[in-house]
Amino acid sequence: MGSRPHVLFLVHRIPYPPDKGDKIRSYNELRALNEVADVTVACFVDDPADRAHVPTLKKMCKELVVVRLSKGRAKLRSLLALLGKGSLSLAYYRSAAMRRRLEGLGPFDAVLAFSSTMGPYADLFPNTRRVLDLCDLDSEKWTQYAGRASFPMSLIYRIEGQRLRQYEVEATRASHAATLVSAAEGDTLRRRCPDGDVRVVPNGVDLEYFDPAAIEAQGDGRTLVFCGAMDYHSNVDAVQYLHDEILPLVRKDVPGVQLRIVGSSPAPAVQRLAESEGVLVTGRVPDVRPEICSAAVSVAPMRLGRGVPNKVLEALALTLPVVATPNAADGLDLAAFEGADIAEQAPAFAAAVVRRLRAAEGGQDRFPQHRRVLVERYSWAHHMKELLALMLEQES
Repeated sequence: MGSRPHVLFLVHRIPYPPDKGDKIRSYNELRALNEVADVTVACFVDDPADRAHVPTLKKMCKELVVVRLSKGRAKLRSLLALLGKGSLSLAYYRSAAMRRRLEGLGPFDAVLAFSSTMGPYADLFPNTRRVLDLCDLDSEKWTQYAGRASFPMSLIYRIEGQRLRQYEVEATRASHAATLVSAAEGDTLRRRCPDGDVRVVPNGVDLEYFDPAAIEAQGDGRTLVFCGAMDYHSNVDAVQYLHDEILPLVRKDVPGVQLRIVGSSPAPAVQRLAESEGVLVTGRVPDVRPEICSAAVSVAPMRLGRGVPNKVLEALALTLPVVATPNAADGLDLAAFEGADIAEQAPAFAAAVVRRLRAAEGGQDRFPQHRRVLVERYSWAHHMKELLALMLEQES
C-alpha cells in the first residue's frame, strides 16, 4: 500500500459540522481515517447552508468532491422509483453528476460507503476493498413507519422497507464487510445474509467536547430536555409521544414541569407542540451543551428505530440523569450507569422521570461516574479501531 493508503469516503451528506446524528458519526469516521490514510471525500450537499462549511471540510481531506443535491428532483426520482421496482431511498441519491465526478478517481486502497444510499457508488470500484457502514437497517425503520402510518403512506413505507431490505442484503454480500451501530440489528442482518461479514461498530461520544466542567449552565430541577434533528421522523414521533402520553402523567406528580425540545428544522407537528403551556421548541441552537446542562433530566422516548442515539451518550457525558426507551438504548448497557433508567410504556416512563426529578430536588442531580464508564466503553477512539482495521486489513 505505500507509506499512507489512499481511501475513498462516500457520504450522503456533508460530514461537517458534527451537529446531528449521521454527521456526528461520519465526521468521527473521517477524523479517524485521516490519522492513518490520505482521504478523498465525495458527498452531497442538500442544504444550501452547508455550503459555508465546504472550505473547512477541504482542510480535513486530501481531495473533496461535492455535488449539489436538488431535493425537488430527488423527490421526483423517488416517485418514479415507487412506480417501478426500485428503492425510493436509493433513487433519491442517484446522481449522474456524482458518478461522473467519481469516474477516473483513484486508484484507492479502500472505499468506505456511509449508509446504504452510497452503496451503489462503491460499485464503481469493484476491485477495491470496500466497507459499507449501514449505520442502521433503514429497511427496519421504514417497516416500523408503516406500522404507525395510515393508508396510503403505510403501503409506501412497507414497499420501501421490502425493497431496501433486499438491497441491504445484496450490498452486504458485495462488500468485504458491513457495519451497524446496534448489536440487535447486526444479528438481524446476519440472519438475512449469513454469507456476509457483519460487524458492530457502535456510536461514541466526544468526551472532551461534552465536558460539564466547560459549561456554566446548571439544572433548574423542573425541566426535561429532548435533543435531536426535529425533522427526523423518529424524533418527531418521540416528542409527540412524550407530549401527549408521558408529560401529563409526570405533571400529575410534579406540577410545573417544563419540556424543552432542542434541535434543527422542527417539523410542523413539532412546532405545534410549542402552543402547549410549558413546552419550548428552540429550533437550531449554536451549542447544544448548555441546553442539556440546564435541564434536570434528559429524555429519549424513542419508539421507532434502534441503536444508540447520540442524544443519550451526550447527556450521559454531561452527567445528566437519563430516561430512555429500549429502542433508544439498544447496544448501550444503561445498567452500567447509575443515573439512567429504561422504560417503554408511558406510565413506567413517566414514573422513572418523576423519580429522577425528585432525586434532583433532593440534590442528586448529576452523575460524574458516567464519564468513567464512557471512557472505558464508548469513546469514538475505541470504536473507530475496528473500522480502521476493516478498512486497512489490520488487526484490531
